[in-house]
Amino acid sequence: MERTVDQRVVISGMGVVTCLGESVPEFWAGLLAGRSGITNWKNMDERVECRVAGDLSDFDYHDHLDRVGRGYDAELTKAVKRLLRITPLSGQLAASAAVQAYVDAGLGRVTVDPDRVGHVLAGHNLNTPMITENSRIFVDDPEYMAPLLGMVVLDTDVVGLVCELLQLRGPSLMVGGACASGNLAVLSGLDMIRSGRADVVVVTGAPVAMEPAVIHSWVEIEALTFRSFNDDPARASRPFDARREGFVPSEGAGAVVIETMVSARRRGATVYAELLGGAAASDGSRQTRPHQDGQERAMRNALLDARVRAEQVDYVNAHATSTPLGDAVEVAAVKAVLGDRARSVPVNATKSMIGHSLTSAGVLELIATTLQIQHGVLHPTINQDEKDPELDLDFVPNEAREHAVTVAISNSFGFGGINSCLVVGCPG
Repeated sequence: MERTVDQRVVISGMGVVTCLGESVPEFWAGLLAGRSGITNWKNMDERVECRVAGDLSDFDYHDHLDRVGRGYDAELTKAVKRLLRITPLSGQLAASAAVQAYVDAGLGRVTVDPDRVGHVLAGHNLNTPMITENSRIFVDDPEYMAPLLGMVVLDTDVVGLVCELLQLRGPSLMVGGACASGNLAVLSGLDMIRSGRADVVVVTGAPVAMEPAVIHSWVEIEALTFRSFNDDPARASRPFDARREGFVPSEGAGAVVIETMVSARRRGATVYAELLGGAAASDGSRQTRPHQDGQERAMRNALLDARVRAEQVDYVNAHATSTPLGDAVEVAAVKAVLGDRARSVPVNATKSMIGHSLTSAGVLELIATTLQIQHGVLHPTINQDEKDPELDLDFVPNEAREHAVTVAISNSFGFGGINSCLVVGCPG
């Protein structure tokens, strides 16, 4: 049974800051062109064997405002400059994306009840470099520790930052689920609206700022690419390709505004897509090894929640991190859920161009999915040079393709056996 118009939830605003572009138009142009945003690290300990990343360590919020924020209200611009001046990188990126989405949704131009506007932040362990550096300082001279460490050590500082910038006074919280955090935050926002606790929710995906010891630890468990592509970073992220060897870490933030269809129509907002539903499922294991069963349950339960059938799905935005085992397990799960139709349903990987932005990945890939629905074009999965004979789906190799999308699913899976799936539809 279809939901009534007051139960339907839509996406009405989007914002991004990524290695592929610092605005939605730039991001979309890069995706369509099949351009990689992956480079060598701009500033990383030389002992870290992985030398490639979606590195945003040189992000300048003044330059960003000059290029992206020209249409912002003067008071909002003033607040951004004042608050981001004392904010670490992760918060700067997340807040910049959230402001974009808020303005894109038209919320800055109309009066909305701030008590009915919520905020959900996807992420955790956002400021590890700052914590690590101040731990070193503490050993020698505690008096020289960063005065704001006590605030930013708790990631809720970024929750409060976005709420202060946008004057949001509804429910606010953060959701941490490793690489599934983005999808889980969207699900939390969806539940917030369905339960009547909010009419509008800003969902922000914050990135994990890259810390050398953490990057090295992922090399140690062979989760990252580090053997073959350090001198050719644009080719390093290659989901589904036979030469894939691990994910490429990336910094990037994304934000969406979701609200009831009634609210969007009342405001005259642009409706980019409908958030039909979603679900999460646990493997019941702390192992990093992916489990097909958990991924299948997340997808099947998401379709149930969305009230659509598997045969209605005509596009999949895959988690697809470019790890040998992870990509193979996801392909098997997609085939099990979609059945005989699986080989005719396009499956692509946004991470092939922007790498893996970890806790913000789900939000960025929801935006990529929404853009493809909106424009009727699928972005390519790049670096498809050598076909893996075990992976036999349509991965939209290397070139964009026209394709009308009615119902899409977007997967995100995280360490700790956390599986999630969102179902997105063309607005009707």
